[in-house]
Order: sequence, then C-alpha cells, then structure tokens
Amino acid sequence: GVNMTAVIASVGVLALIVGFSAESLIADVVTGTFMLLENQYNVGDIVEVNGFRGKVTSIGIRTTCITDSGDNVKIINNSEMKNILNRSDNSSRAVSDISIPYETDIKKLEEKLPVLTKEIFEENSSVFKAEPQYLGIQELGDSGVVLRFVVEVSEKDIFSATRILNRALLLGFKNLGVECPYPQLDVHQK
Repeated sequence: GVNMTAVIASVGVLALIVGFSAESLIADVVTGTFMLLENQYNVGDIVEVNGFRGKVTSIGIRTTCITDSGDNVKIINNSEMKNILNRSDNSSRAVSDISIPYETDIKKLEEKLPVLTKEIFEENSSVFKAEPQYLGIQELGDSGVVLRFVVEVSEKDIFSATRILNRALLLGFKNLGVECPYPQLDVHQK
C-alpha cells in the first residue's frame, strides 16, 4: 500500500538537492587534483590571486592557504584559484624613482652614477642579484626631474629591496651634492 511514485519522486528531489549542494565540493576536489598534478605552484611560492599576494603555505585537495606579509591567512577554494600569477618563477625588479632639482647638471651626474650604483650593489649584495641600473629620466615633474633606477631581486625581497634602493640612492645623491627637490612656489607681483 505504499505509493512508490511518491517515494521515487522524493528520492529524486533529495538526490537533486544533494547534487546541487555538492557541486562546489566536487569542483574544488577536481580542480585541486589537477593543480597538484600539473604543479602550477608549490608550497613556498609567492602568488597573487584576485589581488591577494602572499606565500603559499598549504595546498589541499579542496583548499589552498596563502599567507601575506602581515601573516594574514587567506583560505581559497581551489575552484576559485583562477588567474594565478606565480611570482616565484622569475626574478623580480625593484624600482626606485628619485627626483632631482632642475638645476642639476644631468650630464655630470650621469657620469658619476656607475660608481654610485656599484657601491650600492657592493653594500647590498645579499639582497640585490645585480648592480642597480639607471634607466634614465622617467618624468619631468612639477618640482624636479624624476630619474628611474631598477635592480634585479628575488620576489620575496621585492618590497625591502625597494626601500633599501631608495635609501641608498638618497644618501648617495646627498654625498654627490645633489639634494632632493621639494615643492616651491614663485609669486610674481606687478
């Protein structure tokens, strides 16, 4: 006396509910398996996912944990690991833009830069992979001429290397007699 149509329909609806709720779990597991097999990134790599940058601390079948420089841990479902930028694959470049007054003799300063960049490299060879390079005039700013320098570093040192390069260039320029400009206002009266 049991209505089998109602039982089968109920089981079908229950299976449908379980299927839809397990869809993301299945997607996470399948994606996680492929990521592990394809070796797209490993524990210890520095990656950027959806604007979050950090070191991969664990890779599981369902989730990946990424820790940023402030020790914040982001747990990301593997199915959401899209558009990954693995920054550990290649060397990175720290960039420093430093401003000098318009009155500075650029030619004389450029002649002294190879010695300065060599000294900077020798003092910071534990962070820099090569000697900093002077790329030239980056911008003609409101208060001064902006010069650009770059240096090859490991991705893990990118932020500290930029700070080190900024400081070394500032001190080096002061030793060369070149001060950094500051905003000035000329007032003309009739």
